[in-house]
Amino acid sequence: MTLPFRTRLVLFSTVTFAVLLTVMGAVSYRLLGRQLNLDATADLAELTTGLHGYLKVDAGRPAIVFDDKDADQVAFVQEATRYYQIYDGDDGRLLLQSEGLEPLGLHFTPYEVRAFLDAPRAFDIQTAYGRFRFSNSPMSPASGGRYLLQVGASLDPMDAAVARFLDVLLWSALPSLLIAIVAVWWTVRTAVAPLSALARETRRITIGTLDLRLPTRGTSDELDEVATAFNDTLSRLDTAVGEMRQFSSALAHELRTPLAALRGEIELSLMHSADDPEKQTSAVSQIEEIDKLTRLVNQLLTLARAESGEIPLGRSPVDLGALVSSVTEQLEPVAHAQDLRLECAVHEAVTVTGDAGWLERLLLNLLDNALKYTPPGGSIRVSVARVGDRAKVDVRDTGIGISPDALPRIFERFYRVDPARSSTVEGAGLGLSLAKWIVDRHDGRIEVESVPGTGSTFTVWLPSSPGVRTKINKT
Repeated sequence: MTLPFRTRLVLFSTVTFAVLLTVMGAVSYRLLGRQLNLDATADLAELTTGLHGYLKVDAGRPAIVFDDKDADQVAFVQEATRYYQIYDGDDGRLLLQSEGLEPLGLHFTPYEVRAFLDAPRAFDIQTAYGRFRFSNSPMSPASGGRYLLQVGASLDPMDAAVARFLDVLLWSALPSLLIAIVAVWWTVRTAVAPLSALARETRRITIGTLDLRLPTRGTSDELDEVATAFNDTLSRLDTAVGEMRQFSSALAHELRTPLAALRGEIELSLMHSADDPEKQTSAVSQIEEIDKLTRLVNQLLTLARAESGEIPLGRSPVDLGALVSSVTEQLEPVAHAQDLRLECAVHEAVTVTGDAGWLERLLLNLLDNALKYTPPGGSIRVSVARVGDRAKVDVRDTGIGISPDALPRIFERFYRVDPARSSTVEGAGLGLSLAKWIVDRHDGRIEVESVPGTGSTFTVWLPSSPGVRTKINKT
């Protein structure tokens, strides 16, 4: 299943934003942790270096000497000596340890002390009181001897900051994603709106309204290029269709005269062959075929003139129920001759605005189509009703039906549903095409439902006018 373009665009943009949000969050989390780690190491190195200036070793006993009246020195020494200890580098003995470090129970062996002196580097350690980082700094005072100074700092504030940042990322991810979805949806809707407007305008263009053109916004962007290209195509198509209509009209008009002359000559020969039954039969058959051609030419000429706008449509109130009843009465003898039952049901008086002559032709074409394709013993029912502000006309038959593959094409010119099944039925496939043209010119629509072997229902919807609603039934 292919999702609509707008949905796919929203999903793609949302997924892209979600991926970017995840990547940016992960990168920010890593960068923050790394920067805080570097800052903690730099601060510890600064404390260690500064503390060297206050350490004095007298007779193998280290001590911190500073001016207790200097507030800056007092503050620095208090911070630097919160977690610190000093080892004798020769025998590994612990010489001095701060009160804050004593609960940690951090003691190293002589071997570990010598290793720290040989490779003085900072290390992290996890204790019952949290995570700490210690620096290792060798001391070689002028009085002699080697000592190891270890200065520590708690990493809990750094870890807490990183954890809080992660919480903020996680808690803000869902709202950010929801905001992104709404923003993307609004952006896509705004971006697609001109395309939707072009689509609506395009749907208004039919074979009879090729003179319409899509509007351009004057921005010279891609949408304007599409509209301009489509308008150019419409211009070429309008020219081609106009030439085809002109050709069809001219051809039909030119064929009428020779057909009339040919029919006259055959009738004349029929009059002189009264003693030859075989010639008479042949002449009558030729006249029937010429009459078929004449009807075809007349239908083609009418359709060409109608589509080219040469035949104007009147606009006046038409009692659709009365019109349907009248047309049904006209065709009742034809239906009776074919052993068909023709019924008319006008449920209420429905008035439409249109051309009574063309609407009568519409009904005649639909009923003629039903009479042709309904076998003897069948029935045809025509009904008229008002549905909301629309007039509905149903022509239902119990004929041979139409295959699903043929339904989309039945209103095309010269299209016949099944030549093999309808070879004995007169017609050239112009009746339904003309019916659709009449419906379109009355701002309506025509629909068809059919089941092969069961029958077909043609439904015409027309805009209705206010009228008197009275119960009417006629069969």
